[in-house]
Amino acid sequence: MKVAICDYKEPLNRDLDIEKNVFKKFLGEDTEISLYVHQGDQEAFKEAIKDVDGILTSYLEFPKEIIESNPNLKGISIEATGYNFVDAGAAQKQGTAVAVIGEYCTQEVADTTLALVLAVARKLKHYDREIQYKHKYDYNSTSGMIRLEGSTYGIVGLGKIGKQVAKRAQGFGMHVIAYSPTCKPEVAKALNVRLVDKDTLLKEADIISLHPRLTPETENFLDEEAFNKMEKKPIIVNVSRGAMIDEAALVKALDEGKVFGAGLDVLVEETNENTLKSPLVGREDVVLTPHMAFYSDFSLYECQRIGAENLCYILLGQQDKVFRMVNDVDVTRFKK
Repeated sequence: MKVAICDYKEPLNRDLDIEKNVFKKFLGEDTEISLYVHQGDQEAFKEAIKDVDGILTSYLEFPKEIIESNPNLKGISIEATGYNFVDAGAAQKQGTAVAVIGEYCTQEVADTTLALVLAVARKLKHYDREIQYKHKYDYNSTSGMIRLEGSTYGIVGLGKIGKQVAKRAQGFGMHVIAYSPTCKPEVAKALNVRLVDKDTLLKEADIISLHPRLTPETENFLDEEAFNKMEKKPIIVNVSRGAMIDEAALVKALDEGKVFGAGLDVLVEETNENTLKSPLVGREDVVLTPHMAFYSDFSLYECQRIGAENLCYILLGQQDKVFRMVNDVDVTRFKK
């Protein structure tokens, strides 16, 4: 059995022995495990996976041409809950299963969401810079901050994470509204959350945080048109996927004072080289973190363990044990 761990350099900066030990335990000590660090060369990528049975990844893109380069590929396991960067349809057509992990970091992401809200709302970046670099100890060096208690918090996507964010926001005394087309009214009511349409959320919210999966409907959810509909100069927080925000439109909205500030754990481009070129870097009104909202020692271990076990279950044909398949492939045929 051959498996490959494939990704960009940054997400591979972790203890890979966790995954390797899972592979050895489930698939046997003689399992061949290779590591591929992607640097943009698609032909090298194809060569690295040409004869493997399964692939484990976190953020690496798997378009149709890459998947089809190995017609015998049995499965791709993603160490994340989202799978927008993998062509699951092409994989299904080929008979390659695609699996994701489930709830492993809900509390961490919800906590980080509120941490970003507080950092932006209280202008902590400004004050830290004033003290650290200007050696200026003056609370009156900025203005415009709002009181969180009594303000309106707008949640986009009232799923597992959105629900936890709602509870935390209410703990600060905020009124919570949500735009979440798939959420049942009785679920929102039980959470004391008012469901609204997108335009109402944009109009009423003092804070907006994004929590849905990235789909064609949520891509560029916040674009120039959306920013122009915002009436309360809100704080924007994104802990989901960078492509949900048109970053050029966000920069313009910040410059024009249509947005108070932003806390972004995700960007459209998330490699070290590309991130540093972003116009969002260096701004005092933007707090950036490196796609770490999921992270704690516990959640990272669970992410690695579940992702590796998913791939093993695919390769062993144990379909009932795979946490979540995102395409319709019968892996029981892989049983030996």
